[in-house]
Amino acid sequence: MFERSIGNQTIALAGIYQSCLTVSNIAWKGTYVKEDLNPLINSVLKIDSEDIADIYIGLKHLKPGFIHLRKQLVGDIFTRREETRRYFASLIELSKKLQSNSEVSSQIKELVNKLNKSSQKLELTVDDIVSELSNIYIKTLSKFEPRIVVNGENTHLTVLLQASRIRTALFAGLRSVFLWQQSGGSKLKMFFFQSKMVKKIDEYLKY
Repeated sequence: MFERSIGNQTIALAGIYQSCLTVSNIAWKGTYVKEDLNPLINSVLKIDSEDIADIYIGLKHLKPGFIHLRKQLVGDIFTRREETRRYFASLIELSKKLQSNSEVSSQIKELVNKLNKSSQKLELTVDDIVSELSNIYIKTLSKFEPRIVVNGENTHLTVLLQASRIRTALFAGLRSVFLWQQSGGSKLKMFFFQSKMVKKIDEYLKY
């Protein structure tokens, strides 16, 4: 049970770090990889699964997240990113605010459920879903102050679809924070069980 708990925490952390990496890549480079965003989208929409790997459509889809997480855990000063740590801290703070606001939490669940039903009836593209998730983020999570500040190049940040992808990645990052906490995750455990998590990462990267 303990090992499974550490395993689930590591998977959820990979989700968080893939979200942070996606935000940075879009904001600074305008780089968007559909295959990297798809598991993040699925993690927001799939709210009834008991298998954490299934929430991300399988572990192989979290490879960028696992690699980025590993670098932050055991990398040197050249591979660790201050920006990632800032996004991580901001997402944790946002999770606390959402937990204390049942009204906004209920609103998010209602809107996500509505989007799920629409996606089942209509043939929505990935961009359609991204735009809808971005709108949900704006209506709910963006009301909390201070907002998460995304740094990057204006040429990318001012593109509507790219901005929607960034909000979707942040939304998914928040979802992963909750999954991490529900699996017993905490910053203290990240510190004390770092070596166990690295072993799990190396195991999962073989998938």
